[in-house]
Amino acid sequence: MPDTEIFAVIVAGGKGLRMESAVRKQYLDLAGLPVLVHTLNRFHGYPGISAIVLVVPEQDLGFCRDEILIPHGLDQAVLLVQGGAERQESVRNGLSLVADLARFPETSLVLIHDGVRAFVDTPMIQSCVQAAQKYGAAIPVVPVKDTLVKSDSEGFTGGNVDRNALFQVQTPQCFDLDLVVRAHDHARETGFFGTDDASLVTHLGHKVFMAQGSAKNIKITTQDDLVLANAMAGL
Repeated sequence: MPDTEIFAVIVAGGKGLRMESAVRKQYLDLAGLPVLVHTLNRFHGYPGISAIVLVVPEQDLGFCRDEILIPHGLDQAVLLVQGGAERQESVRNGLSLVADLARFPETSLVLIHDGVRAFVDTPMIQSCVQAAQKYGAAIPVVPVKDTLVKSDSEGFTGGNVDRNALFQVQTPQCFDLDLVVRAHDHARETGFFGTDDASLVTHLGHKVFMAQGSAKNIKITTQDDLVLANAMAGL
């Protein structure tokens, strides 16, 4: 029986508009290291990863190699890929390389992760991998805690929303390689644009299992997030 290979596609193409910084959010300092280095180290340290593919904007390829990967000893572990105009296209570019690398594509798994989620940990990665091995597609989620309301047409509350069945979706999202490639192909053919890769898999008609996420697995997109992240890193 073919072996299972596990790949990681790390997407780091954010422009940092909400961060209001001249430096892209994935390169900002977090406890002495760039945010992206923290993220890459989490996957580099996960046993069984066959390859890590890092997707960045075309203009950042040289910078990432010279200022992120080489200085932090990651140049031999991480493969750089040029991103696209949108996240969906960037992921597709990363998956294309993974498909070329996979010796056993019919049994391979791929983790797709946001480069600015620097606090992903081994148990979460393992949980998503195990769920994807069983169900073909898995995402980490956390329950919604706050009260939710709908808005009426005039800006007043239009009633509460039942939060018991609502969850916040995180990454890494883990899929059978063949499944997620087919989902991206189908999305392109049908003109579908999703907010994440799980939405593309769902659009294809495949169910996605919800694994346990973590409140610590924050996405660093604003100045407030960066302040919180630095406080978390100092704990």
